[in-house]
Amino acid sequence: MSDTSVVTDQLTVTVGDTLRKARMEQGWSVSQVADKLHLTAQAVESIENNQFERLPGITFARGYVRSYARILELDADQLVKVFDDSVGSHAEGSVQSIDRVGEARRVSRGMLQFSLFVLLLIIIGLAYYVWHSFNAEQTTEVTDSALYERVEVERADGSVHIQTLDEVEEPVTLLEAVAVAEENQSTDDQSTVESEQAATEAEHAAAGEQTALPLEAEAIASEEPAAEPSVAADEQEAAALDAGHSALQVDFNADSWLSVVDAGGVRLYSGTKRAGEQLKVSGKPPINVHLGNAAGVRILYNGEPVDFSSTVSGGVARIKLGQ
Repeated sequence: MSDTSVVTDQLTVTVGDTLRKARMEQGWSVSQVADKLHLTAQAVESIENNQFERLPGITFARGYVRSYARILELDADQLVKVFDDSVGSHAEGSVQSIDRVGEARRVSRGMLQFSLFVLLLIIIGLAYYVWHSFNAEQTTEVTDSALYERVEVERADGSVHIQTLDEVEEPVTLLEAVAVAEENQSTDDQSTVESEQAATEAEHAAAGEQTALPLEAEAIASEEPAAEPSVAADEQEAAALDAGHSALQVDFNADSWLSVVDAGGVRLYSGTKRAGEQLKVSGKPPINVHLGNAAGVRILYNGEPVDFSSTVSGGVARIKLGQ
């Protein structure tokens, strides 16, 4: 063996021995050094055993030696110079140290994590948008189904009630209660009148025939004015028609509600009617009729029947007469 080979072997051995000795003095294991250099334990052992041929290449081996020396707080430049002299590699600065390679890996990993985070935010945003849009559609459908046209209904006591188009039975029930109360009141009043009348007749019967004659005349006089309102109503209706008004008659075969407004904005009627009842009004044409439960109603305008079947939608009709 030549002198040059002996010197080279001694220098080469010095690199691995120097690193191993420094590691053992600091009490580090091969695995701990491998973690710090981001290398495998086999690669660290190859450096310490001067088996650089097992590494990816001279330039990488040179970088590993430099990084190893730095973490052990040795003179990295001097140890690399010994390594270069031993293996004949003098390409200084041609390779980065392993710590910079590890830093580049950490940067790449950080970029990947950031990209995944941004992608997760986008997915969450899309999910929220779809959920919000679905709830908005459901809310719109519920709101649309809950919105009904409203009409003012005049109650028996003179108050005005705002009633939806689908509300039919409740006002009728209320009117029934009012009607029963009025009927009971009327019956009580009639009983009281009959009792008083019977007492008065008994007194007059005791007084004699002279008292009976005035009572009979009074009864006749009280009966005669009963026919006057009907005649007056007919005369008033005829006068209204002569003044350019039109006559409207509505026959109810089923419980219904309606609102009638003439061309001047006068509300001719607003309320509920029961089956068998009839409504007669007159007003300035055209007359607007808003009608519920239209299937159970018949309309006559100036005595002529009106076909309004084409205006019915969902049991409700809007009719303009005399336009």
